[in-house]
Amino acid sequence: LKMRVGAMDGAPHISAARVRAARQALGPEVDLMVDAHGTYTVAEAKRFIHLAGDLDLAWFEEPVIADDKPGMAEVRACGSIPIATGESEATRYAFRDLAVLKSADIFQPDPAFCGGISEAMKIGTIASAFNLRFAPHLWAGAPCFFAGLHVCAASPASFTVEYSLGANPMIHDLIEETVEAKDGMVAIPDRPGLGFTISERFLEAHAQHG
Repeated sequence: LKMRVGAMDGAPHISAARVRAARQALGPEVDLMVDAHGTYTVAEAKRFIHLAGDLDLAWFEEPVIADDKPGMAEVRACGSIPIATGESEATRYAFRDLAVLKSADIFQPDPAFCGGISEAMKIGTIASAFNLRFAPHLWAGAPCFFAGLHVCAASPASFTVEYSLGANPMIHDLIEETVEAKDGMVAIPDRPGLGFTISERFLEAHAQHG
């Protein structure tokens, strides 16, 4: 389960209180992640980690703006909550810098943005070489999601797949197949290609005829 924190709450202690309430409601068995969408300053992100450090968070995503890799390294060094980032990074070279600067524990490349399947695989290799983890960002529609499933299956650093259960027509309605999470697992398609069929009905319903 992932929840949003950051500037939307106005102050780190408000976000931390919300996360603490969520942890108390969920109990210790459910993985809980938080995402600041890069809205904290370095000082604010460090303050949040101090306040939430005992909540056993699975990761703290984009605590500061992604361009501030040294700042993210400073945030990571101040506590034990794993830092996740990478959805807006392009090519393996940006992830090499994250690894060398010790800015992240979890790489989150988006196959639709980082350079496709081949580049995502290279990023996964960097994660493995630096003993980091790999959890691609797969929110750019069904083709991206299915590509990410195959990348995760092939990467030794991969450990989880994020999947939207909310309204997301570009994932749920664009294709004929239904992706189901069962007992915390998602099956990797074994059909030709990436394993999905584009819905002609969906395309026709949203076509713009000039």
